[in-house]
Amino acid sequence: MPEETTTSLIDPEAPGIPLRGIAIGALSAFLLNVFDVYATLIVMGSYMTLNFSTPAALFFFFFVILISGVVAAIRKPLALNKAELVTIYIMLMVACCVPSMGFIPVMLPQLVGPTYYATFENQWANLYNKHVPHWIAPADEETARYFFERLPPGVPFPWRAWVLPLTYWYGFFMVLSLAMTCAMILLRKQWVERERLAYPLVQVPLDLIRHEESGFIGRSFFSNRLMWLGFAFSFILLSVNGIHFYFPEFPKITKATSISFFEGSIKISFWFSPSWIGFFYFVGLDISASIWFFYLLSLVQQGVFTSLALRSTERLDLFASEAYTAHQGMGSMIVFVLITLWLARSHLADVFRKAFPGDSSVDDSDEVLSYRQAVIGLIAGMGLLGLALRAAGLPFLGVAMLLFSAFVIFISLTGVVAKGGIPAMRPPLMSSSFVISGAGTGVLGPQGLTALGLTYGWHSEIRSFVMASVANGLKMCEIIEGSKRRLFGAIMLAVLASLIGSTLMLFHLAYTHGGANLNPLFFGRKVGYGPIDMVRRMMEAPTGPRLDAYLFMAIGGTVMGLLVWARNCFPWWPFSPLGYMISANWKTGHIFISALAAWFIKLLVLKYGGASVYRKSRMLFMGLILGEVVGAGVWLCIDFITGHTGSFLTQI
Repeated sequence: MPEETTTSLIDPEAPGIPLRGIAIGALSAFLLNVFDVYATLIVMGSYMTLNFSTPAALFFFFFVILISGVVAAIRKPLALNKAELVTIYIMLMVACCVPSMGFIPVMLPQLVGPTYYATFENQWANLYNKHVPHWIAPADEETARYFFERLPPGVPFPWRAWVLPLTYWYGFFMVLSLAMTCAMILLRKQWVERERLAYPLVQVPLDLIRHEESGFIGRSFFSNRLMWLGFAFSFILLSVNGIHFYFPEFPKITKATSISFFEGSIKISFWFSPSWIGFFYFVGLDISASIWFFYLLSLVQQGVFTSLALRSTERLDLFASEAYTAHQGMGSMIVFVLITLWLARSHLADVFRKAFPGDSSVDDSDEVLSYRQAVIGLIAGMGLLGLALRAAGLPFLGVAMLLFSAFVIFISLTGVVAKGGIPAMRPPLMSSSFVISGAGTGVLGPQGLTALGLTYGWHSEIRSFVMASVANGLKMCEIIEGSKRRLFGAIMLAVLASLIGSTLMLFHLAYTHGGANLNPLFFGRKVGYGPIDMVRRMMEAPTGPRLDAYLFMAIGGTVMGLLVWARNCFPWWPFSPLGYMISANWKTGHIFISALAAWFIKLLVLKYGGASVYRKSRMLFMGLILGEVVGAGVWLCIDFITGHTGSFLTQI
């Protein structure tokens, strides 16, 4: 993709992104995936790559900063500079999107699980497996059996059975990552420079590296007493329960409880998480208030619906228990994306003028790719994804609806992460459910339903994905002086290194120990997501589009539009529309109390202490985040050394 000549605002003498940072980042991404897959499947302790907060990246980065500081004390020129550190952290964030529930540990068991768990009773072989193309998943029963029961002594690893499936899925995920990255490049200037979104999830690493004028990078951060006070609180709180797992007689701190309403039909959960409170402390009061307010309002709505026996007969997915509220949430996301694009229309017009006529008045020298490259990359990426899904057996309508809904969810959740600092979230419903509700099973047929079942590995558990990590990374790029063009290659290299690291460790564990003996969350019920969901639909009479689904999507979209209108027309309006978009979501029930606590604390600080006290207090809340992250990582290391398993302490 050629680049056009333009007057650049980039200083040609600035260093840009050194190759050393990319090399260290790629190695770190590989090692992160190797260690995390082992920790997830064998140690089964705290999850470090599960959510948008990417705590594993911060844990690795914490020690990279310390090691670089030691090197600086010995010979300063050899220490890592800011550009290298930013590059490494961005690559680590991207690396967190592949292990755990990101891709590989979910996808690979689902490729051979339907073969291994097929029985005469469930009819998977006749109804589902026969429609799976041989180049998408290994069809050999021995390959599946050895995967779950371990490889017998002397039997070679079945690489031949995995070559074509890995080629397909590696290619699919790389193209998906390409499309996500290009989309964020096109929106970067709008979000970072025009709307000035907060990006709360990267405030800690940014503070670690950007304020140092003398001495080693990170010195001022680590010398702050308030930071260490918050760090100690989170670390000790976590360690009390860590000790309890080794010595049960040691007291345990309970950090979660719940209260039921409406005769037990509605339950409010309370999860105490110092790190989540820390993240929400960096967002505006309107956003943190809207999270807890709209969540409680959604519970009232569910309770009223239950009292009136107003309940949908539609069966959605495992994560959307209430179909009506799930469709409302999806409708609000669609409108959110449309409004996002409308607000960015001036910037996007500049993008397309630069991309094709080559308007020299529009400068894109500060971007990771030129606008022409990003536009072509996004279009080509979406086209290749569509061809891959069509080749798997999904009809054209299903392809269009699946990609539309998936990218609506990706962009919506990325916007929520960038503006609202949401550390953990799920979509209101899965993209496959959107397709089935909107098109019906009759249009898809058995082949199309099977193809939908095969997509669960990359869109069903999207609590962390490349688009959100790249968006946070492009915010961090602000402190890099010089050209950032190498960063695109660094991101794609991090994805590839992560795929290889995760795959090698997962294959080693599965074929050595037997997948059935590993974490049941990935090798138990999850391997049947596709066939369990789709076989039941194949056995039923074909259905058409759900009109009630469209009705409640329209309701959700209308409410979202009205909230945006109120926000723009009334300066006194206290709530952000972001809270409504994620309100009907069981994951919001985990984070809402942290948002409420952060809102209340920040309200008091600003009211009685003012902006200066708030600025000083930020370090305390950064310590809360870092202390829990480091504590979780340290206890995972202790569990690895001692061989202890099942010490779940937190999910950050």
